[in-house]
Amino acid sequence: MSQEETDTSTLGWSSEIDDLLATWCDKAKCFEWMHTEAFSLFDKKSKDFMISINCLTAISGVSNVIAGGFAINGFQLAWVFGGISIAASTLNILQDKLGYQSSSQLHKKLAGDWCTIKSKIEEVITIPYGARKDCKTFMRYIRDDIGKAAHDGNALIPEYIRDACYQKFKDLSGFHIPDICGQMEHTKPYAGAKAPLLEVTS
Repeated sequence: MSQEETDTSTLGWSSEIDDLLATWCDKAKCFEWMHTEAFSLFDKKSKDFMISINCLTAISGVSNVIAGGFAINGFQLAWVFGGISIAASTLNILQDKLGYQSSSQLHKKLAGDWCTIKSKIEEVITIPYGARKDCKTFMRYIRDDIGKAAHDGNALIPEYIRDACYQKFKDLSGFHIPDICGQMEHTKPYAGAKAPLLEVTS
């Protein structure tokens, strides 16, 4: 068994682990907030598109029935309403290409994933060590959950929402904001780690 395997097998609950989990929990709250904001943004855009398309389609259909073959100095009113129908079709294609609806659903899912991660961490760090499950197993699974949620969603968050997240939470004392929001944090090594002395030979 390697030294790394030996160290991992003895991993147990400690104040250092709690501090790390609290940091992850803070960041999970930020990601949940950002994805919720992004969901609201894209959901509104999707609904605006759909309302516009449906209104234009309804106007075009009703107007064609009313106007029929009516013309003014040779100009067919049906041409105008045909143009409205084309505009509705164009908006429909644009809505599909921009993917507002699919983006809103993805952000909604990711907000739910981060909410679950946050809840799992909060549940664990608020109970005594003796009542907790195995530390090594929990850390492995929560890392996997965080890694998947971050991989699937970090790049999808609009920059201005990241900036808004930083502005919203920056004044909370001791609160940890994700690096993608513009604030880098120093990486802290294990407090008990000591580098071996190197023997200098001439």
